[in-house]
Amino acid sequence: MKNILIILLILFCTMIFAEDGIQFEEKATWQQVLDKAKKENKFILVDCYTTWCGPCKWMTKEVFPKAAVGAAINPNYISSAFDMEKGEGLELAKKFNIKNYPTYVFLNSNGEIVHRGLGSMPAEDFIKLCNDALNPDNQYVTLRNKYISGNRDIDFLKNFSFVAADAQDSMANEVFASYLNEQKDLLSKDNINMVVALTRSVHDAGFPILQKNKDKFIASIGEKPYNSSIEELVWNEAKKAGKKGTDPAGFRKVIQQYLPEKTDLLSAEYELSVLKRNGKWKEYVPKAEKFALQFCQTDQERLNEIANNLLENFKDKTTLQKALKISLQAIKVESNFVNNATIAEIYTKLGNKKMAKPYAEKAVEQAKIAGEDVTDYEKILKATN
Repeated sequence: MKNILIILLILFCTMIFAEDGIQFEEKATWQQVLDKAKKENKFILVDCYTTWCGPCKWMTKEVFPKAAVGAAINPNYISSAFDMEKGEGLELAKKFNIKNYPTYVFLNSNGEIVHRGLGSMPAEDFIKLCNDALNPDNQYVTLRNKYISGNRDIDFLKNFSFVAADAQDSMANEVFASYLNEQKDLLSKDNINMVVALTRSVHDAGFPILQKNKDKFIASIGEKPYNSSIEELVWNEAKKAGKKGTDPAGFRKVIQQYLPEKTDLLSAEYELSVLKRNGKWKEYVPKAEKFALQFCQTDQERLNEIANNLLENFKDKTTLQKALKISLQAIKVESNFVNNATIAEIYTKLGNKKMAKPYAEKAVEQAKIAGEDVTDYEKILKATN
């Protein structure tokens, strides 16, 4: 009897655990996903990812496993995830016109696309995205048809501007331009936030507004967010011209056009990114050291990124010492929980737990003050014991 109770308890716990988070059809083919959705009369969620996509990994780790997310998605969806660079994902990437990652494609039980979403986001925003896909009034396809039919109501244009952009619709820029053309106060706080959120290319309607009104944008959103936004837009355009590292001159030309003062910095950073993506770590190390010394002595974010790349990809003491030197420079610029955690991990990997511990303790303390999830930082601290 006792054994039976134990078995029942294990089964119960297994069932509860299984209900946490999104239940993906992990080994199902695309046809099997379609068939199951039709049989159960459910919508389909497709997580379109790649193995190198950082935001994809973050969603998989931080959002998809949450119980609240599973409770919202599992009763309504057959969920699937495909690597867009292998297997069936290659064909689905073409079918769904996937350009960025992660992209979420929503289909009805007949396999017809009704909604799309893009990027990493908090759990509550992802739940809203999935709920919008179930509601005909909020579905991308429904809104698109209304726009094509001539709806130019200002509130409708505002809403559809976001939906079309997240859907990577070719008419998204046209929709947003229509909205902007109706604005009497183009640089209101709300419009400034919209321009920042919806300008995703140097060719978008919002980019010249960003460029021409630098002071007003900085006053509204801050200098660092403004500069980061411009740099990301230009970087993405230049990366296309760089053709996966085969045309560095093309990359440099685009940077020169839009951000001439950052040409050398971003061109050198692009070279590092190509080496990283191709796994050429031996070539990466000396160039990363030079890059850190030449461009990053006051840029703690770039310093920390380089230190982490060395930490994650090398075990030898010599390279880890180089990572430590770079990380210590980052913390001189700014002592925050991210930089302290990196130093703690490097010291731990070097076998010096005594030196690692105070940095790990500081990381946990700073993360708590910042209101961050301290789980990962507490793991780093535990490893120093």
